[in-house]
Amino acid sequence: MLFLRRIALPFLILAVSPLLARSQGPIAPHPSTPESVRTYQNSPDGLRWQLQDILNAARSRDGSELESLIRQTEIPNYEAWFTKTFGQEKGESWAGPYGRDLGENQKNLETLFMQIAGDDGEFYTSKVNDNPGPPGGMEAGIATGTITGLQGPAEFFYASWKKRGALRDSKGDFIGYFVFLDGKFRWDSRFRVVNILSLPSPNPAASEEATPTQTTAGSYPPSGDDKNNAPFHPGVGGVGYPSCNYCPAPEYTKSARKKKMEGIVVLQAIIQTDGRVTDIQVVKSPYPELTEMALEGVNKWHMNPARRMDGEPVPAIVPIEVTFRLLQ
Repeated sequence: MLFLRRIALPFLILAVSPLLARSQGPIAPHPSTPESVRTYQNSPDGLRWQLQDILNAARSRDGSELESLIRQTEIPNYEAWFTKTFGQEKGESWAGPYGRDLGENQKNLETLFMQIAGDDGEFYTSKVNDNPGPPGGMEAGIATGTITGLQGPAEFFYASWKKRGALRDSKGDFIGYFVFLDGKFRWDSRFRVVNILSLPSPNPAASEEATPTQTTAGSYPPSGDDKNNAPFHPGVGGVGYPSCNYCPAPEYTKSARKKKMEGIVVLQAIIQTDGRVTDIQVVKSPYPELTEMALEGVNKWHMNPARRMDGEPVPAIVPIEVTFRLLQ
């Protein structure tokens, strides 16, 4: 089974030992009831405790408990919930892929927790509805319903894993968006996030250092302008970052699976103002076959464009990192 631990551009990070609760107000004492029957506070701290329980099961190598806790992140009676929350037409369109991919997504989430179980870090959690970010961004679209088509009341929470020693303003490695239902946080696995790394100004020396096995991307202007519509660099001059709208995971070919190919493909692309991913170039790849798989997958993506401070969408050049890893 393919597990793409991240389709990303690093500021993604992993994590062991005691987790530091991120300071978002005082945290209530951890309940002493068994994890399998525990309920949680409807707050970022409550989500952090639930994720901590899952991580504890991963660290103790308790496979049955880990699987049970992951299953408890499933949205109960999800068909009815999607319809009630997003309306009949939109709800059915969301419920279909959610149910179809549920088993695989839960297995991927289980694998993610097994991976971070050996690292040192902390969970970062926040309530999207309270701080959705700038207009046009993914979280603003989730909270207001412009992306989700939200019609009923719903509170969304964000969770990521931040490695100890990471940059202070980094949110870390994206885990998922959650909703609070029946005393537990339920993972809304429809959402994928592409974390964008601020692209440095072009450095001519960098291309000279590339190894012979790398295909080095061509250079672009360091910033955009209205005359030639050149791509902007996110994080520079008040330009925001693109976010993922529809990003299906690239799939393994039978040949690559048989050869047990794994590795990271680094691409560079321009996200247009209409969300199209264009001008895709290969920066680095371990195998030509993984390159083809990554290109085929990313060509299907549709993004929310980068925007200037005034909300105007602009084309943006971004690196994209696709990690291919087979579950054993």
